[in-house]
Amino acid sequence: MLNFIGCGSAFNIALGNNGAFIKKDHVLFLIDCGSSTFARLQKTNLLEDVEEICILLTHTHCDHIGSLGDLILYGYYSMNKPAEANVCVYAPNDLNIKPLLQMMGVEENAYKLIQFSESAEYQYADFHIDFESIKVSHVKELKSYGYIIHYENKTIYYSGDCNDIPADILNRQNNGGFDLFYQDTCIAEYEGNVHLSLKKLDKLMDAKAREKVYCMHLDNGFNEDEAKKLGFNVVAPII
Repeated sequence: MLNFIGCGSAFNIALGNNGAFIKKDHVLFLIDCGSSTFARLQKTNLLEDVEEICILLTHTHCDHIGSLGDLILYGYYSMNKPAEANVCVYAPNDLNIKPLLQMMGVEENAYKLIQFSESAEYQYADFHIDFESIKVSHVKELKSYGYIIHYENKTIYYSGDCNDIPADILNRQNNGGFDLFYQDTCIAEYEGNVHLSLKKLDKLMDAKAREKVYCMHLDNGFNEDEAKKLGFNVVAPII
C-alpha cells in the first residue's frame, strides 16, 4: 500500500532517509521529506506528471524535513503551474513549520500549510486520504507524531519515529484493527533508546499480529533476516 523512497535511519545513507509515498492521479503524497528525499525523488522520476504534492510531517528532525524547502521551491518554480503553490504541507498544530521554512528562505506564498489538532483530510481530483495524529514518544526536545491513515478502504498505522507503541494502538493491532502497520524499528538496544528496538517489538507484538507489521527506519546493521524469522516484514526503498 505504501511505497518507500527511503527506509533508513538518519545515519543509514545506503537506505536513505525514511519516507513513505503514494503516487496516484497526478498526486504525490509523502510522509516526511528528509535530507536525502528530494534527490531520490529526482533520481526516480517520481515528480514526473505530478500536479500537486501533499506532505504529511511526523516531526522536525533533519532526516524528516531536511529537503522540505527544496521540494516546496521545486513545486513553486518547476511544477504544474509555475509561481503557484503546488505543494501542501500538513502538520499538527504544535510543529513550528512556518518559522523553519522562513529560515530556509521559503516564503509563505510558495506553499499551502494546513495545521490541525487531531485529524485532517486531503483531496485532489479523485485522490482522497485522511489521517488522525497520534502522539508518540521519541525525544524530549521535539513533539513527535504517528498517524492512523485511511486510504482506499484500508486502515494503516504509521508510527513515525518512536521508542514505544501507544497502548491503545498496540491493543488495536493485536486484535486485528489495522490492515497495515509500519513501525520504526532498530537493531540497537540500549537504555534511553529513542527508537524501538527489534527486541522490544518482539516482546510487545502478539505472534498472530505480525503478518501485517512492516519494520522501517532501519539503522546500520539492522538484521532483516532476524526480523523476518520473528514474523515481521521489512520495507525496502524503491532505489
